[in-house]
Amino acid sequence: MDIKVIYEMNPPKVLYNNYFDSKVIIKNIDLFLSRTKRISEYVDGIHLTDNVLGIPRVSSLMIVSMLKKMGVSKPISCTCRLYDKNLISVFQYVTDSIIAGVYSILILRGDEPVIGNKIFDIPPTKIIKTLSEHNFDNFIKLDLSFPNSIESSIKVKKKLEARPRAFVTQSISSIENLKSIVELSKPYNIDVIPCIMCPSKRNEVSAKNIGLDWSSYVNEPEKFVYNASNLTDKVLLCSPNSFEDGLDLVRRLKKN
Repeated sequence: MDIKVIYEMNPPKVLYNNYFDSKVIIKNIDLFLSRTKRISEYVDGIHLTDNVLGIPRVSSLMIVSMLKKMGVSKPISCTCRLYDKNLISVFQYVTDSIIAGVYSILILRGDEPVIGNKIFDIPPTKIIKTLSEHNFDNFIKLDLSFPNSIESSIKVKKKLEARPRAFVTQSISSIENLKSIVELSKPYNIDVIPCIMCPSKRNEVSAKNIGLDWSSYVNEPEKFVYNASNLTDKVLLCSPNSFEDGLDLVRRLKKN
């Protein structure tokens, strides 16, 4: 069975031990680029996050340009984190993404910044509508984040009314919950891209931090990913604390 996998990568941090060091940054960018190029050979797309966990990181759009110069031809999507931006900087980010050849943008609030104040004052659904009103959606695909289960009917209604290209879920652990999200989105012609975290020892802390219980698939992750892919066109895999564990899972998926 052919399964379309997008792989999530977190660009390098800007500060180490609370200080900036250009030599450390360059070294970590080189490592990041080499890892991304390696995994791009096995996946159908790359997704770059934006200051994940509110930690200042290297610009994903700069990384996009570097990857393309290295010959990475797979579609690259990026997150646009609103807590760091006002409407003008969102317009700049989306414009730069279009010029850089980014495939799609995931609009989300994000975690509160660990340094400085948050700027965000417009909800992601409103940003999607505003970007569409200004014709950006005719040049790039606009996606919205979605919970891993359907909870607040009011919030869900607003997300549906925004009419994004796709909903990208938070890390899922239930195929039944995913099925409900797909059924909800289908009448609106909104795709669903489920995010699945690679279950490994080194990712346990990340799973615990977001309240993810992966007991339903920890012993058979490939089967879980296949079951999810039967409901959706693509899946988004992440392995926040171990590149090698994520690469190993992708290789196993593509081998079968």
